[in-house]
Amino acid sequence: MADLLAIQQLLYRYCYAHDSQDEKLLRACFAEDVELLGAKGRDNVVSTYMNAYKHLSLQRRHVLTNSFLLEDGEDSAVVQSIITLYLVKGETVELHLTGIYRDHVVNENGEWKIKGREATMDAPYNPGDVNPAEVIPIRS
Repeated sequence: MADLLAIQQLLYRYCYAHDSQDEKLLRACFAEDVELLGAKGRDNVVSTYMNAYKHLSLQRRHVLTNSFLLEDGEDSAVVQSIITLYLVKGETVELHLTGIYRDHVVNENGEWKIKGREATMDAPYNPGDVNPAEVIPIRS
């Protein structure tokens, strides 16, 4: 049986790493063979994130709630969560998006890691604070 608490802690660390643009912590959240954002492999996925951060100007706050196991196993699981994203603009906090994450996680060397994600947003996603001409296309 998957350890839901350990997996939730992994997903919360991912949100913090993403919001703080912490490359080392972000890297620690992904499986070696992760596939995410059109990139394959931990190094490529982390590089995709780090390149994208260069084009963001606002602080982000990702919040995961209502997490539960959709698929359960000793070495792999699928966890569904509600994602809520806020953008911080000076002294203003604005709700930016809501949706569903279905994270595919694996137990790699005794630690849960993100192997992939299905994301379904409740409305079309727009990063909100980037010049579209400056965004580096995500590799496929």
